[in-house]
Amino acid sequence: MFTKRSDAYSLTPCWFSRVHEPDGRREREDDGTLICTCRYCRKRIRSREGKTWNLADGLDLDALAASCISSHFSVIDVEEGMVLARYKVPPDSDELAIEEMRGMIAAKHGFEEGGDLEIRLIRHEEVLQKRH
Repeated sequence: MFTKRSDAYSLTPCWFSRVHEPDGRREREDDGTLICTCRYCRKRIRSREGKTWNLADGLDLDALAASCISSHFSVIDVEEGMVLARYKVPPDSDELAIEEMRGMIAAKHGFEEGGDLEIRLIRHEEVLQKRH
């Protein structure tokens, strides 16, 4: 009697875990963002680095942060999809000073390779050349 209901839907794995998996052909936008379709929910998803995929129709925190005026580090909790902290990079910092600052931030937040935290450097010079 209830075996062929047309109104019964199940929830996709990405609805529970918020982890989308790409499926099919990937396209690259002008700003370097990858666009694809989620294999579970079939919605458009995007990724900046090719590891973490988010819904393409939502708010892109990286693009929003990149529209700022100065270079900065963002500490991201990938599991929760949250920006935990931002640290402004002093103007005219050389590569050595930037690496020292990255090390200080990693120590402060208990950063581990392969963990849930990411430390991203948003450079002002690269932002000026890209459109979001």
